[in-house]
Amino acid sequence: MTARQPVENSETVNLVCALLVRYPEIASIRSMPGEGMVRFTFAIGQRMDRQTQRAIGDEIEAHVKGFLALSGDGGDLRVECESERSLSFVHVSRDLDTFTRDELGMLTGLFAQRFGAALVRNPVPEEHPDEDPVAQDELVECAIEALRDPAQSKSLVGFREEKHVLVYFLKSRKKAKAPARR
Repeated sequence: MTARQPVENSETVNLVCALLVRYPEIASIRSMPGEGMVRFTFAIGQRMDRQTQRAIGDEIEAHVKGFLALSGDGGDLRVECESERSLSFVHVSRDLDTFTRDELGMLTGLFAQRFGAALVRNPVPEEHPDEDPVAQDELVECAIEALRDPAQSKSLVGFREEKHVLVYFLKSRKKAKAPARR
């Protein structure tokens, strides 16, 4: 009898951590394997009004659609914004089938250029000096492939808390029927 290796393993966690370390502009990553989607959240250290939220949503959509047109791919894209008193979050959801490392680089560059110092970035860890960019790119490719794995059954959330990267697997919830009313 062969022991079944869980798909949601430490290697997947390590790859998602590498993704968050490689792109300090990303506040969190959430995989949604049931939907075939991944969501990247960017934190902005300022409140955005509704008009600004619409404008950034339109700008992201234009950039991503232009990028996809150049590569000849289509793809599912959703942009959602939410603001609190002094902080805003921009959630960019993409289908895993067409999402690429180059697109992620374009997105993080767009946020860095658009928001400058207002973009909340994680500081680069002191104990990890600059690594080989080619090796980092390979890790990003592996992370995206791990998120794409069709055997992945649980949603995963990775985010930063101070100088740490935390990754959690979420149990999938079955929709329960509401009890009958009498």
